[in-house]
Amino acid sequence: MKTLKTFTAIAALACAATTIPAHATLTTYTDLAAFQAAAGLTTVETFSSATVGFSTANYAGSFKGFSLSTVANGDNSGISTGSLSWGDDTAIPSNFAGQNFYGWGDSGDGYVGPTTLFTFDNAVTAFGFDWFDTDYTDSYSVTINGLTETVFNTLSSGFFGVVGTDNESFTSASIQTAYFGGFISTEGLDNVRVSAVPEPTGVALFGIALVGLITARRRSRG
Repeated sequence: MKTLKTFTAIAALACAATTIPAHATLTTYTDLAAFQAAAGLTTVETFSSATVGFSTANYAGSFKGFSLSTVANGDNSGISTGSLSWGDDTAIPSNFAGQNFYGWGDSGDGYVGPTTLFTFDNAVTAFGFDWFDTDYTDSYSVTINGLTETVFNTLSSGFFGVVGTDNESFTSASIQTAYFGGFISTEGLDNVRVSAVPEPTGVALFGIALVGLITARRRSRG
C-alpha cells in the first residue's frame, strides 16, 4: 500500500494546488534566451496583421493572448511602422523600422505621454517584449503585481521579460512614464511573448488519473 499512498498524496497535492494563492515572486530578464528557458513555451505577437494607425485618441486593440489599451494624455499611440512623434532625438532601430510595432510619441503638445495597459486573456506566468526608446531624456517603466522596473531607457533598445515563480501569476501589466523630460520621441515595442498558466482542472485530473493507473496496475498484479 505504500506506493498507492504515495501517489494518493501526489493527487491530493495536485488538487490542493488549485487553491494555493500566488506567491510574490517575479524574476526579470533582459536576455531573451534566458527568459525563454525560464518561461517555457510562449506565444509571440508581432503585430504583423494589425491595422497601422495612431492618433491622440485612446488606443484599444485585441491581439494574441492579450488586449492593449491606452490613456493617451493628448499624445500619439497605436500601431506604426515608423515615427509617432513630430521629431525623434535619434533614429528608430533598424529591427523595428519598416515593420509593424506598437508605440507612442509626442503629438506636439509636450504632454507627459500615454499610459499603456496590457490585459491578458488568462492569468499568465511569463510576459516579455523587444523595446526601443529614441528619446534623450524620457524613460518608461513596467509595473506587474506591484513590481516596477524602468525598461525604456533613454536612447537605447533591448529585451525585457518577467517570469513568475512559486505559482506567481498575473493578469495585467502597465507601462507608464518613469521620467519626463519634455517632448516625447518615439517609443515602441514588438514581439510580445506571453505564457499561459496551466489550467488547474487539468492538473487535478492528471493527479486523479495517476492514482487510477497505479490502482489498476496493483489489481492486475494481484
